[in-house]
Amino acid sequence: MRYLLSALLWLLTVASARTQSPWVRAANSGYVQMGYHAIPAYRQLFGRSGSDLPLVRYVTEQTLQLYGEYGLDARTTAIVSLPWRMHERGRRTPELPLFISATEDGQISGFGNISLALRRQLSNGPLVLSGALRLDLPSVLNQPNTGLRTGFNAFTVQPSLSVGQSAGRLYWFVYSSLALRTNNCNHYLNTGAEAGLSVGPLWFIAFLDIVLPFESDSRPLQPARTRTGLYENNQGWLSPGGKVLWQVMPRWGIVVSGATALWAQYVPKNPGISAAVFYRW
Repeated sequence: MRYLLSALLWLLTVASARTQSPWVRAANSGYVQMGYHAIPAYRQLFGRSGSDLPLVRYVTEQTLQLYGEYGLDARTTAIVSLPWRMHERGRRTPELPLFISATEDGQISGFGNISLALRRQLSNGPLVLSGALRLDLPSVLNQPNTGLRTGFNAFTVQPSLSVGQSAGRLYWFVYSSLALRTNNCNHYLNTGAEAGLSVGPLWFIAFLDIVLPFESDSRPLQPARTRTGLYENNQGWLSPGGKVLWQVMPRWGIVVSGATALWAQYVPKNPGISAAVFYRW
């Protein structure tokens, strides 16, 4: 059984999977979600070809993320995502206790890659088709001596298409997008699917999220002395998982999520803890 994937995967499947949904908000209606994710200290990354990459020091990740949607008109929804990262590099790991080169511990906190997006519904019938355009802003906070950073120092432009259907207690959708990054960071293809079933106030949701990088050698993997797995070039994964959404009241509820990795590279190998509270009007 592979380890649960953490921060990057959860944020992509909880917040960004909402971005990939084909449904839009009614005019002047909205949705806001506050999420928390933590990865207890991890000491390995998924490497290429099934190998593991040990780290010199333990790394801990925490993220608070505010996500919101607002209906501009009957067919257009504006989307914003504001992640606040809190990362730490701590004690030495048992895998590399005798690492010769000097290494540093440290902490970093600040905004990650802020996302802005517009979703436009293109058709409305048994199948709903929508297109979206998302822009991620650069995150410049970086500690070269520790390898800690709060995001990619690059703009990312991500057009996408999504198609889905809902019927009573069931829904499903599939999506595909192409992300183009600046500053010599790799581009990537993001595709996946989601389906849900409601049972009373609960929604049981399954998803599949795939990130396939167009690999580039322009930004090589951090050297072992400062390696953390934080926002590396050429990261990718094939990740099935599940969510449970509890509709506590008509306007607000709670969602938790988890995912496994059938394949991954350059992302943490450790369980994560994820939860979010949402409100809609």
